[in-house]
Amino acid sequence: MKKVLTIVSSLLLSFFSVQSFANLEGVAVIDYQTIFLGTDLARKSFEDLRESGDYKELMEEAQLKDAERVSLAEELNKEASTMSDEEQSEKLKKAQSLYQDVQFLTQKMQNLENEVVQKLQADQGPNVQKVVNDLIVAKKITLLFNSQALLAYDRTNPLINITPEVIELLNQANDKE
Repeated sequence: MKKVLTIVSSLLLSFFSVQSFANLEGVAVIDYQTIFLGTDLARKSFEDLRESGDYKELMEEAQLKDAERVSLAEELNKEASTMSDEEQSEKLKKAQSLYQDVQFLTQKMQNLENEVVQKLQADQGPNVQKVVNDLIVAKKITLLFNSQALLAYDRTNPLINITPEVIELLNQANDKE
């Protein structure tokens, strides 16, 4: 009886496994975030941002303040035993203030980067949708998942992950414009 149950279970598992693989045809996954950030246009936009005066100024100021903060922390570590409590407290407050300044500057740079992403999404949205729709028809995709909605999938499988193909097609479309 145990052998019969094992054989029947094996057959059922095999049957449903084959069915599962057959049903994966026409299923694809796409990562929109990677698409908007992975095109040549996105790379150029971020290069332009990083070369802009405002961004460079923020970056330099953040680096200077962070270097000053690190120097202050090292000084505190080395000379804490010879400093008065008041001096230690003052240097600690200054280090905390510098840290907050760096955080603020970093947030400003992040805001500038987010503006670039939003502009890319607004400008490229229709092109992305057209390319995706064309791919759906060409590859006979019946079910397209957003990668954000999945726990895991094989990102390296070009039959499932169409993101790189969409990026390539977008780059071609942008070159024609």
